[in-house]
Amino acid sequence: MKLEKQYFWKIQIFGKWRTTRFRCTEEHIKDEHPEAICIPGSLVELSVPETDEEMWERYRTTSTGVLNNPGQYLPPTTTAEPPEAQPTHGLKSSIGIPADLLASLEKDVPF
Repeated sequence: MKLEKQYFWKIQIFGKWRTTRFRCTEEHIKDEHPEAICIPGSLVELSVPETDEEMWERYRTTSTGVLNNPGQYLPPTTTAEPPEAQPTHGLKSSIGIPADLLASLEKDVPF
C-alpha cells in the first residue's frame, strides 16, 4: 500500500481565490491549477492499495467484507434450543383466547 497525502487547496478561478470542496493530491491539482496553494492544516494521509491483492484484502476487512465471513466475529451457536423455542403441537390458550377459536384457526380453510 502506498501512503497518499491529500489536502484542501486554494485555487484561482476567474481572478478570485477559492478553496476546493474536496481534498486531493498535489499531482492531481497541479494538472489543472498550477497556481494552487496547499492548506497545510487540512492534511489527510490515506493508505491506498496498489495491487489487486491489497484491494481484496482491504475489501475483506471493511464492514462490507465482514458479511462474506459472518462467523469471524459471531460467538459459536449451540444446537440446543431454549425451552420456549421448542415447537409446540397445536395452539395453546395462554393469552386468553378461547381454545375452540384457536382450534378452528388450525384447520385449513380454502378461500
